[in-house]
Amino acid sequence: MAWYTQTKEFGNKEHSLPVKMAVVKGLKVQLFGPSFVKRLKDYIQNDSSQRHDLNLQGNALVQYSGFPGATVKELRRHLEVVSDFSPDILVLIIWTIDFSNSDVTPESVARDIENLIDTLLFVIGVGKVIVLQVLHRQVPLSHTRYPVDVDWFNARVDDLNSHLIEMLNRTGHGRSYLWRMKGFWSPASKQQNFADDGCHLSSAGQLRLITNVRAAVVAALKGSICHS
Repeated sequence: MAWYTQTKEFGNKEHSLPVKMAVVKGLKVQLFGPSFVKRLKDYIQNDSSQRHDLNLQGNALVQYSGFPGATVKELRRHLEVVSDFSPDILVLIIWTIDFSNSDVTPESVARDIENLIDTLLFVIGVGKVIVLQVLHRQVPLSHTRYPVDVDWFNARVDDLNSHLIEMLNRTGHGRSYLWRMKGFWSPASKQQNFADDGCHLSSAGQLRLITNVRAAVVAALKGSICHS
């Protein structure tokens, strides 16, 4: 099976998206979010031991759509890439760039995510949406673009994740899920999995993210993701 790079222009910026050509139509999975998606794609492309299809069975086609600096509301400007790809499963990766603005509350971010999920499911027609649990930040060891008080930030992340659980529990359609991230929460795992800026992921963190994304997709296919 062959790969080629499809370049599209959105908001006067070009994004190169890997597209897999398969003879038989398989599962279509799209990772959608800010720079963390782009960084994950770059990591996979630069590590020959990794696979773009996340080692999913069958003729899985995985597309990585990352938009650096995008807040939840700003991701709505890029929904064309979702409607064009028409995924069976969309993995929404939100790393709360929104919280760099102290006036933004966890409740408002949760509402923005809920509205985005509704648009993805009921306007665009995505089959299922998986929201990855939002991660803490680590105390930075180098300069970071969005410096914050880590304890204050992490408390807001915990509040947001609680709102997401409550929001996803009250939906009756059973097509959106929160995936609880494994291996990111202990002090030792934070030191291992975060880069020196305390925000982005190290190589070990990228591997852990790949494991979580793949497990989340498999669980969604089996219907075994629990909200609470």
